[in-house]
Amino acid sequence: MYRILIIEDESPAIKKLKRYIEKICDSYEIIAELKTVVDAKSFLAETHDIDLIFSDIELRDGNVFEVYKDVSLNCPIIFATAYNEFLMNAFEANGIEYLLKPYSFERFTNAWDKFIRLKDNQPANYNDLIGTINNLIKGSQDSTIEYKDQFAIKSHKGVYFLKIEDIVCFQADNGIIFAFDKMNKRHIMPQTVFKEIEGFLDPKKFFRINRSESVQRKFIDKLERYNKNTVSVYLNSGSKTLKTSQNTTGDFNSWLGV
Repeated sequence: MYRILIIEDESPAIKKLKRYIEKICDSYEIIAELKTVVDAKSFLAETHDIDLIFSDIELRDGNVFEVYKDVSLNCPIIFATAYNEFLMNAFEANGIEYLLKPYSFERFTNAWDKFIRLKDNQPANYNDLIGTINNLIKGSQDSTIEYKDQFAIKSHKGVYFLKIEDIVCFQADNGIIFAFDKMNKRHIMPQTVFKEIEGFLDPKKFFRINRSESVQRKFIDKLERYNKNTVSVYLNSGSKTLKTSQNTTGDFNSWLGV
């Protein structure tokens, strides 16, 4: 029996993982489902018999690598995330595979098969590993990924289409996600979870600067230091000014190449 730990903060993603695990494995136990960095640190600080961890990266209260730098693990991790910029961090933290959401069952199966080979003490194919890294860096990990070029938005008059290229930023507020276009017009998105939207966006173009706001690169006019660990982000010729969180500032600056 395989003892599996899931670190993931979105219920749809947890359900998908459990459904795929059930399809591919006859004997397993989900020993815990953890949704925050705090819970993961507390759980892994104790002694647990774990065969495999499925882990998201951006959780409700921070980045999961805060956990892995503080605890010592003897089990492999399969990362499942909507972000591709953490690839090298993943392989430095016991990662054996990197599933870029939305991933297919075929990709999941390949990741599971790699885990089984390692568990059975079969030699890992180094060339396969390097190939995986190179493919991910080139953005070709999963040919099934198709980024949207527009969203269908419902209104009282019917349905209209909002083009991705015109979206300056997304903001979440009390369970509603709004998109703001280059004319600063607000659009109510049909999705209610940020990660649902991010799965359709090219991560080279959009970056979530804090828990509730995501920006499109081409509409960033300038950055200014807000305090020691955050920056102000000026968008679309001053129509909006947002701020990064302490947890995202470093990665955001790297994403921009500054």
